[in-house]
Amino acid sequence: MNWILNYAWAIIWAILMCVLMFMPATDLPSGNYFCGSDKMVHCGSFYLFTTLMLFGSAIQTKRRAAKMKTMSIVFLIAILFIALTELGQMYFTSTRQADWWDVFADMVGIGMALFSFLLFYSPRAQYQ
Repeated sequence: MNWILNYAWAIIWAILMCVLMFMPATDLPSGNYFCGSDKMVHCGSFYLFTTLMLFGSAIQTKRRAAKMKTMSIVFLIAILFIALTELGQMYFTSTRQADWWDVFADMVGIGMALFSFLLFYSPRAQYQ
């Protein structure tokens, strides 16, 4: 039960992402403010999701987990989430579609979050 509290922000963000990704396209604003704005939204949303997962993992383990193990587990969870959302858009919505460029933008966001974690996470910092 304690892990739910540690990952609460990541869970809330994942639910919000699912609601927005499975919402009919006609209910969303056009979003074509500039070329590629949709891909930036995908990249940013998966960056935030991965960062929140990494943050929850750091809290869960009280900063004792190995950096590479944490990154590997979060990477696999994020990849699974990409697959589920894109397959869900392909099979369960009529106004949305799966797109390889969306998957690429999602992967870029995940990569950016993992790289940031690699640079800035210090297991020696005290957890209060």
